[in-house]
Amino acid sequence: MSHPTITATSQLDRSTVTQLVADLERELRSRPARVTLDLGAVEAFDSAGLGGVVQGMRAASAAGVELKLRGLSQSMLDFFSLVSVQRLCASEPPAVRPDPVTRIGMFVEPMLESAGAVLRLAGETLRELVTGPFRRRWLRLDRTAIEVDHCAAGALPIVALIAFLLGLILAMQAYVQLRVWGAEIYIADMVGVSVLSEIGPLMTAIVLAARSGSSNAAQLGAMVASEEIAALEQMGIRPLGFLVAPKVVACAFAAITLGIVFDVTAICGGALFAWAIADIQLDAFGEQLRTALSLSDFVVALAKCATFGGAVGVVGCALGLRVRDGSEGVGRATTNAVVLGIFLIIVVDAVFVTWQRMLA
Repeated sequence: MSHPTITATSQLDRSTVTQLVADLERELRSRPARVTLDLGAVEAFDSAGLGGVVQGMRAASAAGVELKLRGLSQSMLDFFSLVSVQRLCASEPPAVRPDPVTRIGMFVEPMLESAGAVLRLAGETLRELVTGPFRRRWLRLDRTAIEVDHCAAGALPIVALIAFLLGLILAMQAYVQLRVWGAEIYIADMVGVSVLSEIGPLMTAIVLAARSGSSNAAQLGAMVASEEIAALEQMGIRPLGFLVAPKVVACAFAAITLGIVFDVTAICGGALFAWAIADIQLDAFGEQLRTALSLSDFVVALAKCATFGGAVGVVGCALGLRVRDGSEGVGRATTNAVVLGIFLIIVVDAVFVTWQRMLA
């Protein structure tokens, strides 16, 4: 059985390739088993001409017809090898949509891996801080001081502003409700208990997660991408004690100091509103505040701040050390550090509240 043959002219360029492609498409409509394209007479060609040949090869592949090229000169062979004509003609495999179970697994598995990495690093850091001094591996106080300055000093203005405004808002909301019964003095209870027990530690930790957690993830992620972490390990320096432990301790200490600043500033904002709007003297406000609060409230607030700060530090460091895919992975780790850090803060706070209610 004879197969059709198409012969190209001596010029294979923009002016002649249209006719060549049309002839090839006409032959392909009859669906022969094979079509031969004879290029032996071609003396001159350009990229448009060879582009038409590639187009014909694609059309033949789509129609299920074998297209044989015959008479290719050495210059044509060099051109085709340069542009990888096999890759150009290959059809893209159809996209396979994963089933629902696979899609759920693709979403959940990275979350579980990140959670596992955070828990492992938390255990390793705690063990390093507790047992390190017995093995003459001391916490680097100089590096810790620098990290505290980055965490606390950098976040102090925004924390103070948020605290003052929230104190005013809480006092305003309490005043609207309490003045109906003539109990404006209890604005002190509303502001003091709310700020010290929940809002202060939570807001401080959230600000810390947005600033320091993301910063730690970005810094360590960049070090992983540039192989600085691997270089430290080659020199016998443990990244856990050299980088991670100072950051975690600094975050915990910064959360405590910022939490105290937040509580004091928010209470001052509430007292200012009570004095200026509700006509409550500052002495009466302070006396009511001392009645509403106890030392245990202050201790629990400090414990929350320390725990939240340590969690933020661990999350940022854990995700930063797991960076893959270069700069794209650094950006992903930075975002995930904020999201996972805030989520972990809420979970830990729920544990604290449940524990307090069980002991009450």
